[in-house]
Amino acid sequence: MKVLWIVNTIFPYPAKELGIKKTAFGGWLNGLAENLKNEKEIELAIVAPYSCKSIQKFYDGVVTYYLFPSVSGIKYNKKFDVYAKEILREFCPDIVHIHGTEYAHGLSYINNCDDSTKKLVSIQGLTTCISNVYLAGIDYKEVIKNITFRDLLKKDNIFQQRNKFKKRAKYEKQIIEKCEYVIGRTDWDKYNALTLNNNLKYFCLPETVKKEFYENKWNIHDVERHSIYLSQGSYPIKGLHMLLKSIKIVKNKYPDVKLYVSGDNIVKNDTFLRKVKLSGYGKYINTLIKKYNLESNVEFTGILDEKRVIERMLKTHVVVVPSVVENESNSLTEAHLLAMPTIAAYSGGMTERIIHKKTGFLYPYFEYSMCAGYIMEYFNNDNLAVEYGQNACNVAKLRNSPEGNVAKILDIYNKILKGECGI
Repeated sequence: MKVLWIVNTIFPYPAKELGIKKTAFGGWLNGLAENLKNEKEIELAIVAPYSCKSIQKFYDGVVTYYLFPSVSGIKYNKKFDVYAKEILREFCPDIVHIHGTEYAHGLSYINNCDDSTKKLVSIQGLTTCISNVYLAGIDYKEVIKNITFRDLLKKDNIFQQRNKFKKRAKYEKQIIEKCEYVIGRTDWDKYNALTLNNNLKYFCLPETVKKEFYENKWNIHDVERHSIYLSQGSYPIKGLHMLLKSIKIVKNKYPDVKLYVSGDNIVKNDTFLRKVKLSGYGKYINTLIKKYNLESNVEFTGILDEKRVIERMLKTHVVVVPSVVENESNSLTEAHLLAMPTIAAYSGGMTERIIHKKTGFLYPYFEYSMCAGYIMEYFNNDNLAVEYGQNACNVAKLRNSPEGNVAKILDIYNKILKGECGI
């Protein structure tokens, strides 16, 4: 069978061929693709946007890669149709599999498929739900007070960011309405998708992360005591501003508490250029760090590759996912595979990824005092941290098994071609 993936990140092979740095994002897609390479019954091609002038094509001996000229993913562009038609005509897929509902170019492949091609979308997050809670508890006055020059120049303050998600939600709705089949991971994405299209055939497929997370294990004796890891904090829904309130409380008992935030350093403003580039959310986070006297307790690591992510996580005492909305956090899955103690806000699919007081702790998003309390429970009790981490690891290794997931996705593809229903 011929399967065409539509993604939003450039895979390592074409990145290497172009001499560009591979992205730190989308590692779970790379993991699944690597495992599919060993399956002879499938011929895979992967399409992604890139800053080029015409379609570029690469072949690694097994997988074909297409890169099409990048234009804004927020607004539907007629050029998407031109590129989609050309790639569809050349590859002639049996199944078009769109990874993520949030980018407009995915819609062009649905619109330009012929009737014999099966249309499938995998849900990563749902922009419809994200736009509803984008401010994540930040007061309107705080948003206005922290608007920066960069926000004005790029028309990208927090309100405008929320509006961009609302625009994407329109395309997301069309993608889900026009698709026949959907792959999700949790009841949260399942029932939100079925609300948009109750005729969908739904399949469940957990993520396959990079193999290094299956090969390493966290050890309580090797960690930097009283340290916390957060994988993303660059925009409000990830909840960094709420976690800082928790850190303030933890600091009263553990003055050496340290929060490591990976991803873009959104607060750095030590030069004129960086001050100009500072976002409104970055300014707000800076304000909170100073207000709570956390300058020595928060460190932004910058974007880390897989090796450095694992190194940082293995040195960390606790992983926290404080998002106001989350389908399935990749960093939570990675932490569980490493057997780390974890805490997450009770939202979206997190309710299925942590069994409270067995594989981790859950707390209501706005209850930052509870989050602080659970952090300190781990700090106080090494046996508890080890027990919950190992319990989570046992579950994750079964649920997120690379071999199991390859078998599942092949089964899904075969069922789709045979016209068999999902859930």
